[in-house]
Amino acid sequence: MMGFVYAYAYFILYAFLGWVCEDLYCGIPAKKFINRGFLYGPYCPIYGFGALLVLYPLLFVKDYPILVFILGVIITSTLEYITSWVMEILFKTRWWDYSERFMNINGRVCLLNSTLFGIMSIVVVYIIHPIIQDIVLDIPFTALMSFLSAFTIGFGIDCVFTVLALLRRKKVFQKVQTQMEAFKKDFEAESQLRVQEAQEAFQEWMLSRPDLSERIEELQNSLDNFSLEAKKHISRAFPERRISTEIRNIVADGRLAIEKRRLSANKNAEFCELTNMVMIQDDKGNVLVQEQQNPNGYTLPTGHIELGESFGQSAIHGAKEKTGLDVDQLKLCGTKQFTSSDGCRHIVFLYKTNVFNGNKNEESNWIPLSKIHDYKLISGLDDVLDVFKELDCNELYYNAQYQLKKY
Repeated sequence: MMGFVYAYAYFILYAFLGWVCEDLYCGIPAKKFINRGFLYGPYCPIYGFGALLVLYPLLFVKDYPILVFILGVIITSTLEYITSWVMEILFKTRWWDYSERFMNINGRVCLLNSTLFGIMSIVVVYIIHPIIQDIVLDIPFTALMSFLSAFTIGFGIDCVFTVLALLRRKKVFQKVQTQMEAFKKDFEAESQLRVQEAQEAFQEWMLSRPDLSERIEELQNSLDNFSLEAKKHISRAFPERRISTEIRNIVADGRLAIEKRRLSANKNAEFCELTNMVMIQDDKGNVLVQEQQNPNGYTLPTGHIELGESFGQSAIHGAKEKTGLDVDQLKLCGTKQFTSSDGCRHIVFLYKTNVFNGNKNEESNWIPLSKIHDYKLISGLDDVLDVFKELDCNELYYNAQYQLKKY
């Protein structure tokens, strides 16, 4: 009985310490507080379970530090992999993704984190746990039981609210999926065409059917709820989470159909796509570029502006996703706009910064800005660089014939 009580106390303390480490690890580069806990309270249970899984086997081999490190890597990495897999199966969302990191396994674990967990296993076994053990054993048993009882009640309530939030989130996803599948099923039954092979015909079908108005309004409400769920605590705690491709495609199809239907009802409205481009410079006169295929050539990091997202914040998120760097103090230099063959106006917001931290990914390369024209650049990037250099223009406008005017 006493052994279980002390193990529970260790679980709580390590869950709290894990939460502190996560907040510092993610919050310092972002220069803001980020509650990285999956739950609402100041604890990360995976660290509590991980500590117990590491401690009890490793204490038997603590006379062999190398073995402690190796077993620590294996145990913690296995726990992280299984947790990621189970949560993705349950909630259709990958809560962390290491796909762009060196030596990863399916994006669920990576060499860097596993090595850090191995080092932490040594620190815990030889330094931290002896201190924590002394602290716990010095607490009167009655007082310890009272604290654990109060914590258990609060922890249980926290778990209930978190599970309810996740189930509500999953229900919103499933509702959007069901509504879009119903639209596609009706279209395929009437047209004898597959949506994947006739996307434009599907969009026209939704535009031309006034009897679908009520169903489309319900879909709009579901998509609004989807956006609200994306802004709640769990999503903010894991900004690098990745919703399944299936759900992303369904949501994108639904938003596009609704936007085109709205625009067709308002002849004065215009269908627009908002994106951003960021020029990141270092103190040596280099800029960060990426090689792009179709069209082929070097370009600057770009990203889409999501529904309800500010322009500046989308540029920060886009730069992080494309380059791996955390950028700050962005300066809006101007815009680029053109209209594509489908009538969509594309507006690109052009930002630059020399304030960043972190490590760039393998897809990004530094090249001297003074020699950038020695490289093959994508079409139009020369004009964009004039805006970044602030050479008497801050707007690039391409007309229907793709003739450029600078303002």
